[in-house]
Amino acid sequence: MADNLPDKNREALRPYIADMAAVEKHILEALERQHKDDNIRQFPTAHQLIDRLQGVLRQHISTLEGHLEAFPGGTTAHTVKEAVTGVLGAIAGIYDKVRKDTASRALRDDYTALSLATISYTMLHTTALGLRQGATAELAVRHLKDLTPVLVELSQIVPQIVLRELSFEGYDIEMGLAQNAVRNTQEAWTSEHTQAGGSRSAGTPVGAVTGSAGSYTQG
Repeated sequence: MADNLPDKNREALRPYIADMAAVEKHILEALERQHKDDNIRQFPTAHQLIDRLQGVLRQHISTLEGHLEAFPGGTTAHTVKEAVTGVLGAIAGIYDKVRKDTASRALRDDYTALSLATISYTMLHTTALGLRQGATAELAVRHLKDLTPVLVELSQIVPQIVLRELSFEGYDIEMGLAQNAVRNTQEAWTSEHTQAGGSRSAGTPVGAVTGSAGSYTQG
């Protein structure tokens, strides 16, 4: 029984890897639509961020699918197809293919979708550690570290875009207030003590990964 444990663990982990690939594929599809949207194109900073993020997600998906090929239980395409049905509802609730949003709302949706991806990677990393699958645990935390800085960047550029859109609507807007908004909202993430009672060092950016990822053990 013990001799079969590593193979059993790998088989149990396979659908979690497929779920992760499906999550990022759906986010990528939305980003590809946004990249062509004129509302996004009028904000070079946002457009460039989406362009870079597409590259990150494409690399992630390729790595996940290649990683999945080494696991028992069917082809990569079949596994991911099954996983899509499980994540489609969550992603569809964030993105609406028909609705044409402002740039700020599109970026808000991206932030929400990436938050889903980061917690999904946290779960994949933890599951892989528990099942003693070191390579998958390391992959998950490496991909997580790719995404967390993007959440920070999104939170920093959205205020400027919100104010710019208000100015487009004819409101008399002082654009310098965007920096005030960034500073005030970042402080909510960097306070020494959160409302939940946890502690974090002042100055730690939102979404930052701190500390060691822990040791990986391969069963």
